[in-house]
Amino acid sequence: MTTLVKTKNTIKTANSSTELLTGEEVLQLLDDNRFIEEWQQLANACTWATVFQSPGFVAAWYRIYEKEFLPVLIKTVYAGQLTGLLSLAKDKNGLITGAGTNQAEYQVWIGKDANDESFIKNALHELFQHFPNCKLQLKYIPAGVSFEFVKKDPAWNKRCFVKVSPQPLMVIDDTHLTSELRKKNRREKMNRLKRMGDLHFERITSYSTFASVFDELALQNDFRKGAMYNKVAFKDDPLRKKFLLDLFEQGHLHATVLKIDDKIIASNVGVCGNNWLHLQGINSFAPGYARYSPGIIHFLLLGKMLAEEGVAVFDLTPGADAYKDILATDYSEAYTLSIGGNGYGLVKNWQSRLRQLGKKTAAALGINREALKRARRKLKNPASPLTTPSAKSWTFQKPFPESNLLPIQQDDLGHLLLYEPRKTLQEFLSDAMRQFEEGGHCYSWAEEGVLQACAWVPKQQAPENTIVLSALYCHPKARERFHHFMQSLAHILASNTPHEKIYLTTAYANSHSS
Repeated sequence: MTTLVKTKNTIKTANSSTELLTGEEVLQLLDDNRFIEEWQQLANACTWATVFQSPGFVAAWYRIYEKEFLPVLIKTVYAGQLTGLLSLAKDKNGLITGAGTNQAEYQVWIGKDANDESFIKNALHELFQHFPNCKLQLKYIPAGVSFEFVKKDPAWNKRCFVKVSPQPLMVIDDTHLTSELRKKNRREKMNRLKRMGDLHFERITSYSTFASVFDELALQNDFRKGAMYNKVAFKDDPLRKKFLLDLFEQGHLHATVLKIDDKIIASNVGVCGNNWLHLQGINSFAPGYARYSPGIIHFLLLGKMLAEEGVAVFDLTPGADAYKDILATDYSEAYTLSIGGNGYGLVKNWQSRLRQLGKKTAAALGINREALKRARRKLKNPASPLTTPSAKSWTFQKPFPESNLLPIQQDDLGHLLLYEPRKTLQEFLSDAMRQFEEGGHCYSWAEEGVLQACAWVPKQQAPENTIVLSALYCHPKARERFHHFMQSLAHILASNTPHEKIYLTTAYANSHSS
C-alpha cells in the first residue's frame, strides 16, 4: 500500500513527489542547468511532445512575459528523476493556459508513457487546490495522449469539456509538390510575377537579416489577419517581437520570404522542432499582389525546400482556413481541454450541442456561415469607414504651397493599422484589402500614432489631369485639415500630368476633362 502525504503545493509518496511552483520559484528553477537538462531529456523521450514544450521555448516565454502572466510549473520526480512536467501560465483575468498561450500552438503535459494518466491527474489536483476558482484551458492537445479520466471519472466529467479539431498536415513529398506547382493556374500566376522583376524564394538564416525585415513581415501579418479575423497580434502585443527574435536566435524558427527584386511579397516564419515545421509565428503576403496567390505559391516552394532539408511534415495547425484544405495532404486531430467548476462541463457540452444543431440547420437551409458572420458585423457597424460621397470634387492649381503640404505615404500598411476606433478596425481593413486586391493604391496621412486620413486611387483612371478617388476616410479630429490632405495628395499625383490644374473627384464628370 502506497502512503500519500500532502504538504503545501506537494503530493508525496514513498518514491515520488508532485510539486507546484509559481512566479519567482519557477524563474529561479530556470537558472538550474541540471533541471533544464532533465527537462530536455524528458521532452526528447516523450513521444507526443512538441517544440512548444521544450525548455528553450517555455523558458524564453516565461522570462519575457513574466510581468503579464504568472508562471505555473507542476513537476513530478520519481526516484530522483523528472518523470512528468506541465508548464502553465495564469493571466490577469484568472484563466490558466499552457505556457506560451496563443503562441504555443500545442499545450500539453510531458511524460514517458502516453497511456499513464497518473501525472496529469495529480497535477490537476494540485492546480485546483492552489487555484480553486480558476479555469484551465489546454489548446491544443496532440492526438495519442490519454485523458480518458475526463470521461470515466464522474467528478471530472462534470467539470471538463473536450473539443475536437481537425489538424491539417502537409506530409512533405517532393513529387506531389512539383506537380502542384506545375498546375496551369499556378504557372500562369508565377509567370506574371516573374514579368514584374526577379522572382526568388529564399530562407533567412542570418539574425541581422531577420531583425531587419521583421517589422515589414509583422505589418503584413497584422494587416491580413486584422482584415480576416480581427486579430492584430503584433500591434496588440509589443513583446511578441522580442520573443520571436529570441526563438530565432535559439534556432527554433524557420524563416522564408518570396521576393520580387527587393520587395517581399510573401513570408512564413514557423516554429520548428522534432523534424516538423509548425505554422505558428508569422505568415503573410503583400496585399497588392493578392490576385497572384503569393501565399499559396510561397507555401508550395517552402514545401520543396523542406523536402531538400529532410523535414517530414509541415503542420498547418488546427483552424478552419480554406488555404489549409488546399495544401493539406493528411489530417490528424487535436483536442482542447477546458476545466472549470462543478457543472462547467455539463453546461459546455449542452452549449456545444446547440451550436452543432444550429450549424446543421443553417447548412440545410443553404445559409453560408461566413456570409452570416459578415452580416452580423455589418449590423453592429452599419457604416463603412471608407466612404465615397457622390459627385464630390476638388480643384487645385500649380504650384502647390509647400507650407500646407502634409507627409503622405503610399500603400503604407502601418498607417492603415493606426485606424481608430478599434471596434470597426476589421471592417476598415477588409475594405482596404479589397481595394488592394482590385489594384488600387492608398495614400495616407498619420500623425501622433493615429491614421488621420486616407484616399484610394483605383487602377482604372480618367484623363490625365483628373484623378478619380474610389474611397476616402477622414478622422473626425482631422476634418479642419482635410483640405490640406487633399492638396498634398494632388501635389503627389500631379507629377504625372503637365496640366496647370488637377482635379480630384469621387465621381468622374465630363466637365473636368478639358
